[in-house]
Amino acid sequence: MPRITPINLPSLRHLTRSGFSGWRMLLLAWLAVFFSGPGQTYGTSAFVDPMIEELGMSRSLFSTLYSVGTLASAAALMVMGRQIDRRGSRVVMALAAGGLAVGTMVLGLATGPALVLLGFALTRACGQGLLGLSARTLIPQWFVRQRGRAFSLLGLASTFSLALVPPVHERLISWLGWRAAWFVDAAILALVLMPIFLVFVRNRPEDVGQFPDGERPIGEEAIAAAGADAERGMTLQQAFRTFPFWGLVGASVVPSLVVTGLAFNQVAIFTDKGMPSSLAATTFTVESLAALPTTLAIGWVVDRYPVRYVLVAGQIALGLAMVALLLSDGVVLALTYAALRGMSGALWMIGADVAWPAYYGRKHLGSIRGFGFGVGVLGSALGPLPFGIAYDTLGGYTPAIVALLVLPVAATIAVWFAKPPALPEPVPAPQGSVTV
Repeated sequence: MPRITPINLPSLRHLTRSGFSGWRMLLLAWLAVFFSGPGQTYGTSAFVDPMIEELGMSRSLFSTLYSVGTLASAAALMVMGRQIDRRGSRVVMALAAGGLAVGTMVLGLATGPALVLLGFALTRACGQGLLGLSARTLIPQWFVRQRGRAFSLLGLASTFSLALVPPVHERLISWLGWRAAWFVDAAILALVLMPIFLVFVRNRPEDVGQFPDGERPIGEEAIAAAGADAERGMTLQQAFRTFPFWGLVGASVVPSLVVTGLAFNQVAIFTDKGMPSSLAATTFTVESLAALPTTLAIGWVVDRYPVRYVLVAGQIALGLAMVALLLSDGVVLALTYAALRGMSGALWMIGADVAWPAYYGRKHLGSIRGFGFGVGVLGSALGPLPFGIAYDTLGGYTPAIVALLVLPVAATIAVWFAKPPALPEPVPAPQGSVTV
């Protein structure tokens, strides 16, 4: 068995003052994920009621506009992933911050359904999608041996964004009104975040004479091998022809679809079981508390063990959470369900972040992750449907939960057998050419 060592997280001083630029890139990626909040469902939630009231829309129309905007973001992710490969994360991160700023500005100016739809399409595509995608594509360029640790730290950005963005939005709306609150978001994104990305982000360590993890190889052959590693990777078309790709894509849809459906209907599911709605709200807090230590620990695990073990554990935890929810009739099982769901989300998020570059290389990672992200967004858009259909036709949510239990089981099998494929060797540069 490998020797167990304590989890050593880098200090803030190390992150900001190390000669290795990767830790600074991690801070920038952290900012991208944190400030994607206005484009996430939790960041939009505080605006829903005041916007519906002032704009005179029905809740069903407003929800439909939000869903259509979410579906539009899936298509944008598949297209823009290729641009990350061509232009790098720096340009796409800056454009995503700018696009999110425009989207929040449009929502602040909205007077009817057309502008609301345009605003949601921009905020979902740029906030929920491109900021997270470009940040998660930047990190694997800078970290290889410490990739799991780096992604664990990046995962904390989502946790803090979830904890801080909604109450800040609620305060801004109460002080300034919902339109001005959107404008504050737009100003921060356009005047602060976008320039920071343009000035400070560097796409790859090789672009500035550095190496992944800040470790310079010893000897000319080792340096040449490290440079070749940056150019290794399958194209999206090549990845399509491998079993692990579809195993990872299919398994990625499962948490998105199931968790979105459960979260969307969580209050109704609990009240149908005779439990108070306040308990349903409490489970979200428990979920976050369970995800936090799991996020930190998983980075250490995936740096030392095959990543598919973590992916399998994430699917098993999700299945157990669904079983606990089916059996729950009181506080203990309800909180067990919440804790397992939080652990499942952390396991899968960190595991998938590490698996994609480990399986398919760094060179075409934007295209590959963009496709996976897009399919995941489609899953989240479809998640509430089986629950609504089950409730309308069968009179409850239990049949949907039972039927969907097959998904984490199937995903567990898929990712267990999804071992890394052999990557093609990079094409050597012509003699006499200069590699920068």
